[in-house]
Amino acid sequence: MPWEKTYQDFDVLDAAMRAFWEHGYQGTSIADLVEATGLNRGSLYAGFKDKRSLYIDTLEHYDRIYRVAFLNQLRQLNDPKAAIMAAFTSVEVGNEDLPGGCLMVNSTLEVAPHDPEIAALVEASMGQVEGFFLECLHRADQQGTLAPGLRPGDTAKVLMGMMVGLLVITRASPQSPAVAPILQQVREILA
Repeated sequence: MPWEKTYQDFDVLDAAMRAFWEHGYQGTSIADLVEATGLNRGSLYAGFKDKRSLYIDTLEHYDRIYRVAFLNQLRQLNDPKAAIMAAFTSVEVGNEDLPGGCLMVNSTLEVAPHDPEIAALVEASMGQVEGFFLECLHRADQQGTLAPGLRPGDTAKVLMGMMVGLLVITRASPQSPAVAPILQQVREILA
């Protein structure tokens, strides 16, 4: 009798994503994934092939559910500089229902240097965040609210670097004294 899937991919990917996000790729065993998803080993392997394939699927799930949806929500704000600031403020505030930091940034540090496919996926996702910053800066420029001489392309890269730094810091120490000065620097760039 052929194997028949009896679970929802979304639920399994979300549970596995949270396990990887909390413990990292190396720190998450198949036993951890079995416990997190409620599936047995055979179902995990039948549905997702191996741990790495599941990890890639969870990164794509994270990107769709968290990054894309969040940035689309921010795009609805009329003030593009407020949209950028809201992205940074959301990192400061965090979400008590989710592990700290960002799964993509965590993957950049842990897995991407050793896996070209994951590196490309992470780079594309982070490029979209930088693209969001650039889009907002161009909108601010068109509205006449961008500081004279501020170069949108370079500024988007600086903001991306600040965002990555903020995500790493808040992952390690959510109450870090470095958070407030980073946010203040973003405010000053956008003033």
